[in-house]
Amino acid sequence: MSRQTGRDPEAFVEEAKRIFKAEMARRGFSFKRLAATLNALEDSDAESAQTLINKVNRGRFSFAFLLRATRAMGMSTVDVSQVRGEPVRDRTLGD
Repeated sequence: MSRQTGRDPEAFVEEAKRIFKAEMARRGFSFKRLAATLNALEDSDAESAQTLINKVNRGRFSFAFLLRATRAMGMSTVDVSQVRGEPVRDRTLGD
């Protein structure tokens, strides 16, 4: 259990996967479409749909990847309020 959040770190992994997949579904993106969009927008190494599937299913992707992917999907915000799961509470704020 994390001392900062009072939650098991694996719970964050599961939440990251749920959030990412929910945002893809909301915008009608498959992994294949996301890979094609990322590759068309960037001069970096090409990512295959399978690479994206593996990365997201592990739930341990970087924030930089999240930014790249959400921008590729045309997003400017990520709404986590509708994703089921235990909310993260900041104990320093008395939440």
